[in-house]
Amino acid sequence: MSRSLFTSRHGGLSKREFESFNLALHVGDDAKTVESNRDLLAKEFGIQRSELFFMNQVHGSRVVEIDESSSYLDEPEADSLFTRRSGIALAVLTADCIPLLLSSPSAIAAVHIGRKGLIAGVLEATLDKFKSYGIASSQISALFGASICGNCYQVSLEIYRQVVDQIEQCATDEVKRCLDLEAGAISILKSRGITWSSSGECSKHSPGYFSFRRDNRTGRQAGVIIR
Repeated sequence: MSRSLFTSRHGGLSKREFESFNLALHVGDDAKTVESNRDLLAKEFGIQRSELFFMNQVHGSRVVEIDESSSYLDEPEADSLFTRRSGIALAVLTADCIPLLLSSPSAIAAVHIGRKGLIAGVLEATLDKFKSYGIASSQISALFGASICGNCYQVSLEIYRQVVDQIEQCATDEVKRCLDLEAGAISILKSRGITWSSSGECSKHSPGYFSFRRDNRTGRQAGVIIR
């Protein structure tokens, strides 16, 4: 049975705009403090830090499998982590993008879904990874953490049309030009017969979460899942 957790910006050691539970090394926070925060996260799950894996997220569609040869010190360029190993935790970092956690009896995944990754097919690529091991869609469940909502994620008309032309469920209207990425991701899950649930929280609305759109220079919270 897998366990999952979505962190907020509270409960860590970081200061200033990164206060306090920033888990990202790439945003300008003190690296030692971030590692201390990651240690705290590992303890929350009752595991060693070496059993908690992060990735270098690049808004693409690459899925990396964490297996017996993987080291937590190597953070692969990817937007999805997948594993069949027991006792391993996978983390996805966000500050408005979607943290999506997928679980099945024999495998789990942590997926970073932004606008570019969604239309690049990162979610489909992850689901195909489950399928490659004979895991049926009926065995998979999906959990969404806080992300920017369809009332807040305003983009240019060009970008709006580019996304909506590919995934129409992301549409709101061309006057607001706001994209609903979660609705787009849900449409993909539904097309595969996968059950899902969502926190329903907007990262920009809530000061309890880091939000790049709201604050620009800020930290990252995490969605974490363990087998």
